[in-house]
Amino acid sequence: MRASDLTISLPLVDRASKASDAVRIIAEQDLIGLVVADASGVPKAVVSAIDVARLMLPRYIRDDLSLANVVGESGVRDLWGELADRTIGDVLDDDEVQARAILTVEPDATLVEVAARLVDARTQVCRVVGDDGVDHGFVTLPHLLDAIVATVDERGTAE
Repeated sequence: MRASDLTISLPLVDRASKASDAVRIIAEQDLIGLVVADASGVPKAVVSAIDVARLMLPRYIRDDLSLANVVGESGVRDLWGELADRTIGDVLDDDEVQARAILTVEPDATLVEVAARLVDARTQVCRVVGDDGVDHGFVTLPHLLDAIVATVDERGTAE
């Protein structure tokens, strides 16, 4: 199995994308992160879903987690309101956020090579691009791990 066999399409956001839209995309598609494109639409970075979600939480709650219990579920609308004027650019500009550059792999990269490259880059998403510049899509860590488990199950495990 090769990287090109595992590709999926992922939604792209840019710096101007509303944080509330980004949270909806993450929630609706069960994503672990978002691919951020530059102004011309070229994928440039990956930002984790956790870093996007943290925009909803005021600093005082992040600093003292016991206060989260006080807010409770009745405060969800207030937390959502924290996103009203926030953008993906706010996430990227946050000193506590470490957006990862988009890792690229060749379409013929093996499962082990893709896994090694993702681990080395400490990212959960890579872009599959051929020498000819053809963009094949993305491979996410969950899809890669699914393929590895399927390969092991198919061939049987060594005991």
